Amino acid sequence: MATHSQSSNRGINTMRQRRIPPEKAEFTPTNEESSCSDSASCSSGSGGDHNHESSAESQNSLSSSASKVNPVKVSLVPSPQLTTTAGRLLPWLGLLVWPSLLALPLTLLHTYRFHYSYLFPRSWYALQTSPDAWLDKSLELGGIWLWPNDALTAKPLRHPLGLILGISAVAVGHLFLLVYFRLHHQQLLGPTTPIQSRGAPPYIYSRALLHHLSQPGGFFLLGTYLSVTWLLDLLPPSYYSFQGSIQYTNVVLCLLTQDLLQFLMHKLEHIAHPKLYRLSHKPHHKFTNPKLFDAFDGSVPDTVLMILLPLFLTAHIVRTCNVWTYMAFGSIYANWLTFIHSEVTFPWEKYFRAVGLGTAADHHVHHKFFKWNFGHLFLWWDWVAGSYRDPRDVWGKEFTVGV
Repeated sequence: MATHSQSSNRGINTMRQRRIPPEKAEFTPTNEESSCSDSASCSSGSGGDHNHESSAESQNSLSSSASKVNPVKVSLVPSPQLTTTAGRLLPWLGLLVWPSLLALPLTLLHTYRFHYSYLFPRSWYALQTSPDAWLDKSLELGGIWLWPNDALTAKPLRHPLGLILGISAVAVGHLFLLVYFRLHHQQLLGPTTPIQSRGAPPYIYSRALLHHLSQPGGFFLLGTYLSVTWLLDLLPPSYYSFQGSIQYTNVVLCLLTQDLLQFLMHKLEHIAHPKLYRLSHKPHHKFTNPKLFDAFDGSVPDTVLMILLPLFLTAHIVRTCNVWTYMAFGSIYANWLTFIHSEVTFPWEKYFRAVGLGTAADHHVHHKFFKWNFGHLFLWWDWVAGSYRDPRDVWGKEFTVGV
């Protein structure tokens, strides 16, 4: 009996010696406490809460674990506290994503080795109306695409160079957005905050990205619209011109016009008739807590009514854009629409909202409540129409405090 008692005491002492003090324990966030983007278990997660537990709760949890005979080893790595100047500035690196949306047109215009006139034959972007026209810069109105069989079309088609560059500009800008969002989403640029208090929806990043890029009502339909209108010469003549540089005033005018027309069509889809809403916009509203990759997940009628029709009207309202301006407008517009569907906030949102620029939190208000915030890029239309609701109105309720 004494031998057995001594053996038990030694076993207990050994177990006590192997306990991990709470203050030295490490903690690995669970699926509900961290990003689930790369975890296969995300698909079955229900909460999707990305907020870390407070240090007090972690200590209590670890202390209770330490009181057991067989403690579970947990590793805890708390979110980095941005206390240094460099740490506070790190999240603001994301602002660089905005000028990067114009990376392709700026490169083709303002570099020597990659200047468009160095890379492409002049016949691709200039019209030859006379033997001497090649020397006339004013005639860079877009080349003619000569088909082998002239009977295919009633008139010659526009050369696809401008079209290809325009689509590429959007794609390059989107690549910069995706790289930035990946870093931001993984909290490599600092802690992130889910917009809605129930937390960001969990998802597997690669699957969500593939779904985002393959939506028939998204980039495919936009590419089809751009191809048809460009090749068939359905745009104002200046849109085919390679002369000059980016006309930033016209870029702003296009963004304002497009968003106003989109605001009106958005409102119309909601209030005109229940059948129209069910047919067009309701599929997009299945996301009451959207994520970035839900931006173009809707229906074909919704894309036609709310995006393509306003795009065509905008081109014929702001009629003096050149090809570089059209490229810049398209890249900013498509990527800004993506940004405002993000499930987490960005560091610039408070300042954007102060001057009436659309943010993810403002657009989440629309997805959550349906009857507010019909604008996308600008809040001004909702301010005037009386249909704006500030995310701060639902802080601590449906939305996270501070977004």
